[in-house]
Amino acid sequence: MRPDLPTDFDSEGWHRIGGHTYRRERAGIVFIRLGGDLAEDDVAAFFDAFAALCEESRLSHAFWLIDIGRLGAVLPGARTRAATTPVRRENKGMVLFNGSFRQRVLVTLVDKATSLLQPDVPPLVFFSAEAEARAWIDTRRRELATSGVT
Repeated sequence: MRPDLPTDFDSEGWHRIGGHTYRRERAGIVFIRLGGDLAEDDVAAFFDAFAALCEESRLSHAFWLIDIGRLGAVLPGARTRAATTPVRRENKGMVLFNGSFRQRVLVTLVDKATSLLQPDVPPLVFFSAEAEARAWIDTRRRELATSGVT
C-alpha cells in the first residue's frame, strides 16, 4: 500500500488525489468522484484505496462507486494501469453514474481491454444517479449472498 494513503478507516471523510476525491465506506464501497483528467498515478492510488478497504474490512464483496460526471480524458498510462492491475477477488462490480455518452464510452473501452487481459472481470454498469447506483449494489450484494459466491 502507498504510504501517503490515509489510514483512518473509521473516517467518513473525503480524501483528495489530484482533482479527484474518494472515500472508503464501511459497506465495502470505494466511492470516487472524478474531477478532470485521469492519470496513471490517480488510478494507482484508487487501486491502493480499494486494496486497503478489502484488507481492513475483510468483506468478501466490495464495490467501486464512481461519479464520472466531471471526468476529462483518460490518459494512456491510466488506461494501461487500469487494464493490467490484477482484479481482486473481492471486487464484485464497478458502478458508475452521472456520465455523458462520451464518458461512458471511454470507461467501456478500458473495461473491454481489462476483459481481454484478465479473466473474471466483474460487471461494469452505468446509471444516471447515485441512488440508482447504490440500489444496484444492494441488489447485487443480496444476489451474491443468496448464491453463496465469495
